[in-house]
Amino acid sequence: MMKKRINTISFLIFLFVMNSCRQEYEPQDSDFAQFGWKYYESGDYLGARDWFQEALKEDSSFADAYNGAGWSLGHLGQADSARHYFSSWIAQSDEENDDLFDYYAGLAFAYNALGNDQQALLNAQSNFFGKQDVVSGDIWCFCHRKDINQIDVRLIQAVSEFRLGMFSECLVTINTAYIELTKQLSPASDANQVSGDFLDIDNSGTFTLNDKLYNGEWIDSTPDGQLSPGEERLFDSYPLFYDVTTVMGRSFLANHLAILAVHTSSQNGKNKLSCNTDPCN
Repeated sequence: MMKKRINTISFLIFLFVMNSCRQEYEPQDSDFAQFGWKYYESGDYLGARDWFQEALKEDSSFADAYNGAGWSLGHLGQADSARHYFSSWIAQSDEENDDLFDYYAGLAFAYNALGNDQQALLNAQSNFFGKQDVVSGDIWCFCHRKDINQIDVRLIQAVSEFRLGMFSECLVTINTAYIELTKQLSPASDANQVSGDFLDIDNSGTFTLNDKLYNGEWIDSTPDGQLSPGEERLFDSYPLFYDVTTVMGRSFLANHLAILAVHTSSQNGKNKLSCNTDPCN
């Protein structure tokens, strides 16, 4: 760790001395944060964490460093430490006027990882979506990794509602999530096709009202418990409606949560929501 830090600081000194050989430069908190985001965007979350924490040593009121430290620690699986940094900045911010969507989203993820569904739901539903400007069509993406966006937060909301037994609310959230995924859903040519998310009933080429969504069930003709080519998948009309007072209805909700988890996974390249703003600028 010591060798890494000496090399990095040496690079900083070289960079700024080259620009002005006669002028000494003391790295500022923003310099540390910029390096932190470079490490973060390259996937070196441990290195990013170190830089953001260094920035906070320089200035304990530097919002971007709290944000970066929280997200870096989240990727490192240290959910409680991530929660600490997000909460610490919110506690000293102006909640009415500051842009806190990154922090609310981070808290929703952190509390979900910690198994605190009440707080995960509070931050996803009330603090995040409750403060979006729906009229102007706000779409949130985390600007340092745009495959993390509001569809992920929507899934956290739905999962929290399901775990808390709020099944009717969960159904509404799932329906909303599919609308947000409209441009990313791919049509199935027929019910026997393994790939594809919906049946294009109106032949519009895009997912629209009254098209049918795959519900996670199929006729296992083998039977081997695996969905295989040629086996008939089952679809339900959108908007989805299930009797959530029944075990079967709740089972379908769980199916859709699993399907949505695939769509929000950054590993498969599906979650490419187009943001209408770039908060990094």
